[in-house]
Parts: sequence; C-alpha cells; structure tokens
Amino acid sequence: MSVFDVLEQHGPWRLFAFAASVLLFLALGLLRTPFVAVAWLLRALQTGLDRRITTCFAGPLTPKPVT
Repeated sequence: MSVFDVLEQHGPWRLFAFAASVLLFLALGLLRTPFVAVAWLLRALQTGLDRRITTCFAGPLTPKPVT
C-alpha cells in the first residue's frame, strides 16, 4: 500500500496524523537521550563508589600468604 493509496482511501488528515505521530515519537526519543546518558554516568560513578567503600570495609579480596 503506497502513500497515494492511503491518501485516496483515508484522506489527507489521516496521513497527516500518522506523520505527526511518527515525528512525535522521534522527538520524544531525542528528548529522552540526555537523561539516559546522565543515568549511565551516575550508575558508573555509583558502581565505582560502591567498590571503593566495600574494599575499604572488607579489605582486599586476595588474602595475604601465610608464612
């Protein structure tokens, strides 16, 4: 089914509504991208901080050799 078939069967308003829906979907995806990047950055920072705190309280993971 081509664009012209849709235009003939449903009219220009339906075609415009579909195009507007696709553009809105793409715009919301672009708006969401910076928030996702900040969330990844915060997760990486939190993981590093958790590792440092755990190592501080638990000590190193490799035991010292017994002599």
